[in-house]
Amino acid sequence: MKSSKIVRLPLYAQIKDAILQKLSQREWKFDQPLPSESKMADEFGVSVGSIRHAVAELEDAGILIRRQGVGTFVRSYKDTGLWNRFQKFMRKDGRLPVFESNPLRLEIIPAPENVAEKMKIMPGDPVIRCLRDMSDNGERTGVDVAYLDLATFRDLKIEDLEDVKGNLYKLYEEKLGVFIADVTDILEFVIIDKEIQKICDLPLGTPLFFVTRQSRLLNKKTVEIRYEYCSAVNYRLRI
Repeated sequence: MKSSKIVRLPLYAQIKDAILQKLSQREWKFDQPLPSESKMADEFGVSVGSIRHAVAELEDAGILIRRQGVGTFVRSYKDTGLWNRFQKFMRKDGRLPVFESNPLRLEIIPAPENVAEKMKIMPGDPVIRCLRDMSDNGERTGVDVAYLDLATFRDLKIEDLEDVKGNLYKLYEEKLGVFIADVTDILEFVIIDKEIQKICDLPLGTPLFFVTRQSRLLNKKTVEIRYEYCSAVNYRLRI
C-alpha cells in the first residue's frame, strides 16, 4: 500500500491563506486597515517576521498596499493610476482607451455548460447574464457578455451599469463590495463571419479580438466568466 504524500505549506504561505480567508469572509473590511503586524502575530500565534513575509507576498501580488502612516489595505482602484488594472487594450497611438458601455440586458438565466464548468456549478443553475454594447470616443467597438455568480452579484441592477465607462470592477468594488483579486484571459484573433456578426453586429471581415476571461475573488472562487468581442482595427494589446 502506497503512503500518501503530505505537502506542508511554509508558515508564511499558511498566513497568506488565513489573511485572504478573513478578507473573503469580510471579517476584515476592504475599506479599513488590516490589524497591525504585531496584532496579527498574536492572533495567528506566529512571529512578526512571518507576518511581514506573508504581507509582502500579498503586496507583490497586487492584493495589498501599504499607505505610509496609515496602515495596510486591500489594493483598490483608488490606489492605482490605471482606470482598470486588468485592462489589456491600448490604442495604436499608445493611449489607454476608456471604453463606454451601453447596458442592453441584465437577466437571470440557466448557466450554459461552458460557463457552469468554469464556475464549478451544475449546467442549468441560475446565473446572471450581463450584455453591454461597447464604444470608444463614440465609435462602436463590439460587445461584452458577462456571466456572474448569482449569490455574489444578486444586488446588481441595470441602473448601476448605465454610468459605467467600461470598468465593471470599480462598480463591483464600490457598489457591491466585491473585490476581484485576479483574472485569467485567453485571447483569440478572429475575422468576423456571419455567425460572429450575429453576436457583435460589426461589418463582415472586421478583425476582432475575442477574449475569454475568468475572474476570481480572494478565496479563488470564480464569480465571473466574461466574453469580450472587440474590434482590432484601432487597438493593440499590452502584454
